[in-house]
Amino acid sequence: GGVGRGGGMSKVPKNWAQTTVKELAGTSGIFVDGDWVESKDQDPNGDIRLLQLADIGDGVFLDKSDRWINAEAFARLRCTELATGDVLVARMPDPLGRACLMPELEQRCVTVVDVAALRVDPQMSDNRWVMHTINAPQLRAEIGAQASGTTRKRISRGNLGNMPLSLPPLAEQKRIADKLDTVLTRVD
Repeated sequence: GGVGRGGGMSKVPKNWAQTTVKELAGTSGIFVDGDWVESKDQDPNGDIRLLQLADIGDGVFLDKSDRWINAEAFARLRCTELATGDVLVARMPDPLGRACLMPELEQRCVTVVDVAALRVDPQMSDNRWVMHTINAPQLRAEIGAQASGTTRKRISRGNLGNMPLSLPPLAEQKRIADKLDTVLTRVD
């Protein structure tokens, strides 16, 4: 249907599909939590970077952290290696649910458990569009409503993955993403 609960949703064009965040991974992608890497697993001389919540900005990768693990820990903890263009979503504030794209970095990277990584199926969706959509006020509000925890709010990957999305055709996603990239660059 076109109109959602409380009339908040505007009419969605007929050629847009209803989907969820996790379905954007399709068959070729991934939707996972970061890795449970404790202090004792870290190695300042390791060559695999452990991205932190501080690295995940609102639409921008902040590149603030300096945590590392070595290949042994990577193998032992069965870490998920991130790829350039993965959508990284912070499951804790602030703001909760902020997303950015994994940049091209020289090091191999993994991320902490409070960051979810979504590798979209490129046949299905444009990663920039997905990032902008997750960062949009509507979805951000929905994520906030699904968050739990008394002291520090967080959203579970399960709840995040079940967030409903209206998915435009791929060409349309790219157009929207290009437009938003331009507008947001001007804002910065």
